[in-house]
Formats: sequence, structure tokens, C-alpha cells
Amino acid sequence: MLALPSPLHRFLLWASLAVGLWANHGLTLAHQTGNSYVTIREAEGRLQLELDFIVRDLGNLLQQAAQTDAAAPSPDQLAAMQPAITKVIQDSLDIEIDGASVAFVFDAQSVVLHNDGLYVRQRFNAPLDAQPPKFVVVRYQFFTQNDKLGRAFFKLRLSEDEISSVFDSAHAVQRFVLGEAKAWSTFWLFIQEGARHVLEGPDHLLFLLTLLLPGLLLLQPAATHAAAPHPETATKFALKVITAFTLAHSITLICSVLGWVSLPNRFIESVIALSIMVSAAMNLQTRFQFSHWKMAFVFGLIHGMGFANGLRELGLSSMYFLETMLAFNLGVELGQLLAVLLVGLPVVVLFRSQVAQKNLMRWGSVSVFLVAFWWFVQRLIG
Repeated sequence: MLALPSPLHRFLLWASLAVGLWANHGLTLAHQTGNSYVTIREAEGRLQLELDFIVRDLGNLLQQAAQTDAAAPSPDQLAAMQPAITKVIQDSLDIEIDGASVAFVFDAQSVVLHNDGLYVRQRFNAPLDAQPPKFVVVRYQFFTQNDKLGRAFFKLRLSEDEISSVFDSAHAVQRFVLGEAKAWSTFWLFIQEGARHVLEGPDHLLFLLTLLLPGLLLLQPAATHAAAPHPETATKFALKVITAFTLAHSITLICSVLGWVSLPNRFIESVIALSIMVSAAMNLQTRFQFSHWKMAFVFGLIHGMGFANGLRELGLSSMYFLETMLAFNLGVELGQLLAVLLVGLPVVVLFRSQVAQKNLMRWGSVSVFLVAFWWFVQRLIG
């Protein structure tokens, strides 16, 4: 029988349910966002446009009923859909160079593989003025009421410039000035994307927060008598765990992006889920002593490969390769810090008694373990 006040007991149960719902919702956002990829470049004296749409979103793109559970379209079916896809693209994408609209003509359709699945790629081309362009305006009008979370990762290569950006429903029209330094704008873009990747992908956060939970409880009295809190011990605990995790995932993120280390994506995602299960299980036992920061470092190496997959899908700028890689990693750290503060402060304020702390450790870790186990099964067989 749990000696827990009824209101706090109800709070824990609702919090556990919320963790499960948020985690599964965030996982869907992180791995099934309906992303698309747009590239504009100069090729053989002409302007070339490439658009990649994930196959499972073709129903939404063509305003048809989505067939998410059906088998992927056959090559013949995709070929038959080509005119309809081309019309939607030509109607929904408007590109201006120096104030003049560019009339792109369909060139070819193919199938390509991205990290999150099979994509249909359509290529277009248009004449290119001999005069170097000064600015480009892109109106990306594919966002619908049912696709507000979709994003388009955009890359422009013209006049020895390479610009990366991200389109979404709030930023569907963007203007790019050519011939100027783009380092800071590119750096800031990848900081935002790094933070977004962490906050929309709860698997990384659950691993870190589960490891940090024992340290957060050190900020409260450790026994039923009025013992003093342990802020210095808690701070050292948190710094060691966060530093080890940051160092580890930074190492493998860099190595993976540079192509020095490569593992199958299913293996990476499965081990990430397993790492959360292990960290939650260790919180549920007292027989075996273990080092939290060492566990953060070991599993952080795998998490770094997961971050690298997200960064590769964004498309690193070759002009600012090092800057964009470091900016993305900085964004990951800022996202982690924000999440720790948002979760840590309520824990310190609400869970003051020893009984409340024990039940938070127990039920919180059980909830995390069950969510991670479900992810593990999905990723192992998916």
C-alpha cells in the first residue's frame, strides 16, 4: 500500500500518462513529419529544380485519401501519378529571380531513399540568365490544414553561393539575397533546427532526464528528519551526467557526419530505445551500484549517431560545413538545457517528502520503461 496523499497520487498517475502521450506524439513528429526536400542549382547553363516528396504523403499531396497502411505504390503506379504530381508542384511552387517568375519545365521523375523512407523526386529545368542573380524569392504553398507540421528543407546553389533554409506553414515565403556573407544566418538556422530536433524527439530527452532524476532528488531532504538539501552534490551529479552525454554524442555526431562511423539506422534507433529502458530499470533497483555519468557517456555515443541522421537530412552547407555542424550541436545542447529546466524545477518544488520522491522515482521510471519498451519493439520489427 502506498502511503501517498491522494492529490499527489493522482498527479503522479496523470503525469505518467502525460509522459506516455507526449513521448509517442513527439516520436511521431520526430520520425514522421511529412518532410520534403527542395534543391535549386545551376547545371549545364540552366536552372535545375529538384523536389523530393515522401511516398506515404502522396495522397495528401494530391488531395486524395491517404493510404498509410497500404503497400507502397509500384513503379507503374508512380509513373501514372507523374502528371498529377507535376501539376501540383507547378501550381504550388513559385520562384522569382530578380523580380521575374521562373517557368520550370518537367524533366524527369525518379525514386530516392532518404533516412526516413522512400521518396519520389521530380526534376525540372528552366533557362538561366547570363547576368548573375541578385535575389531569389520562393513561395512554397504545399502546406494545408492537415499538414501544418510539415517542413521543406531547402538548398540554393547559385553564383557561387550556397544557402540553406527551412520552409514551414509560418515561413512559406522566403527571400534570399545572393552575393553577401551568409555565415551568421546559416549558423542561426542550424541552432534552431538542433533545438527543434531534441524537443520534438523525446527519446533523447527521456534518456537524459531519467539519468538525472536521482540527482534532482538530492536537492530535497534525504530522510524523514529535517536534513539539509544537497545542492552542491546535485549540481556535480547533473554536470557530470550532462557533460558526459554532451561529449559522447558530440564525438559520434561529428564522426558520423564526416563518414568515419556508420551503423544501420534501425540498429541506432533500437539501441537508443534500449538505453532508455536500461536507465529506467537502474532507477528501480538498489542492489547494483552504477555510475550515471559513465552510462550517459556509453549510450551517448549511440545517441550522437541519431543526432547525425537528423543533421544529414537537413543537408549540411558545403560552404559553411564546420559552422553548421557546430551550430546544430549547440542547438541540441540548448534544447536539452531547456528541457532539464522545465522538468527539473517542478520536480524540486513539488516532490519534497521522502515518500513522494520514492514514488516519483518508482512510477516515473516504470512509465518511462514501458514507453521505451514499446519504442524498442516498434523499431526492432518496423
